[in-house]
Amino acid sequence: MRLPDVLKRLVRGPQIITLKDAAMISAFTGISSGDLVVDAGSGSGFLAIYMGNLVRPEGKIVSYERRPDFARLAERNVKKAELEKYIEIKNRDIFEGIVEKDVDVITLDLPEPWDAVVHAKQALKEGGFLVSYVPSVEQFRKFVLRCEKSGLRHDRTIECGVREMLVKERSTRPQIKGIMHTGYITFVRK
Repeated sequence: MRLPDVLKRLVRGPQIITLKDAAMISAFTGISSGDLVVDAGSGSGFLAIYMGNLVRPEGKIVSYERRPDFARLAERNVKKAELEKYIEIKNRDIFEGIVEKDVDVITLDLPEPWDAVVHAKQALKEGGFLVSYVPSVEQFRKFVLRCEKSGLRHDRTIECGVREMLVKERSTRPQIKGIMHTGYITFVRK
């Protein structure tokens, strides 16, 4: 079953990172087969599942979730997506440390991503990406400043909007509504 079809079958709990934003994360980091990716803030597991499709058959996603109820939901969704071989959900707080080393990419879908910077820097391989996903300018600013103070290089911060087109016999134009601001995605390199 194709990834978009799989995502439609999953159970949503907390707010998810949308496909448009997940695609930007994979596009700017180059996540691919063989990569080791640490994801924090599993939530419903949508981002982990998206990335799990990219790292297989040789890579792995390790997703940290401090809330037991969200960790269980993410595990159920990973099983529905048949990606248990490639994705491990850990009921663990990333602010207490990252066990994995030589990590290619770390994604942080957390309200205080700056509090994970020290641990992320230790876990990342040289040239690896640290990615933060937050809804406000104040959050990404604080994250970037903490990263730069820690010796990590700010690569870029983006926002991604999507508007579908309405096609009719006499008029083609953008839809009135679309998936516009969902979050700011910040990319930092070691």
